[in-house]
Amino acid sequence: MDLIGDLELFEALARHGSFSAVARRRGQAVSSVSRRLDRLEEALGQRLFNRLPTGLHLTTAGRLKLGEARGLTLAARAFSEKETEGDALSGHVSLAAPTRLGEIAVAPILAGFLRAHPGVSIELHLSDAFQDLDRDQIDIALRIGGHDADHHIIRRVARNRRILVAAPDYLEKHAPISAPADLAAHEGLWLGDALRWSLRGPDGAQASVTPRRRVTNLSGDALTRLCIAGLGVALKSSWDVQGEVVAGRLVRVLPGWEQAQSADIRLVTPARRLTPRPVRALMQALEQGLRAVLDGKG
Repeated sequence: MDLIGDLELFEALARHGSFSAVARRRGQAVSSVSRRLDRLEEALGQRLFNRLPTGLHLTTAGRLKLGEARGLTLAARAFSEKETEGDALSGHVSLAAPTRLGEIAVAPILAGFLRAHPGVSIELHLSDAFQDLDRDQIDIALRIGGHDADHHIIRRVARNRRILVAAPDYLEKHAPISAPADLAAHEGLWLGDALRWSLRGPDGAQASVTPRRRVTNLSGDALTRLCIAGLGVALKSSWDVQGEVVAGRLVRVLPGWEQAQSADIRLVTPARRLTPRPVRALMQALEQGLRAVLDGKG
């Protein structure tokens, strides 16, 4: 019995929730993958998945065993790497990032990393929804502000400021904005479900304002496009709209004012004793790359 191989298969099935998806990635028959899981469950004396029409769903026992499996496979990889630290990297890394950050800043970093390490594969999850590292089996998550579980390792990797911008056409057609209180009479565009904007001025002054909000549940790209189209004032990360500001499609509103709450880019990883070399290497590449790309745009 290849225990480590079986546990890696178990992890893959939990990650993808489908026999066919795992079989396709491994170049194996679905029946072969299914039989191997059956043998593992029989050896453990526990059912790890409920097989439903919607896919594979972890049982209570399966969720408990998944944590143990990840610990064992990480230990096995670390053991095999001790004598090969100078060898080429190989393995799989699961990375989650907000959509716009992933498209603008992360993708170019990954391109260079993958060229340098052809033995590494990366599963990139781009979403503006919160992605749980434990539930979704994420090795590395990039966050913009916010909070994470206490048992995760969190480090700030790049400065990020959220500023106010609008299209020149919008500003020409609407009342002047000379102070934060003026925003209450304007259309606001922003991600998330917050009801108010908390702003900080250049002298440390604080202001809280509630602009009108006609559109909700926007993606970062859709929000920018609506702002350029003259639909309102947007609260956006400075790196996200820098190109639009330089091109004149957007202009700063209330220069010097920005979001009061921290929105810095943070790198979050599970707290574990053993971190595979490919994960460590990608973390380092992301930290260096994001600082280079974003800190100069803050």
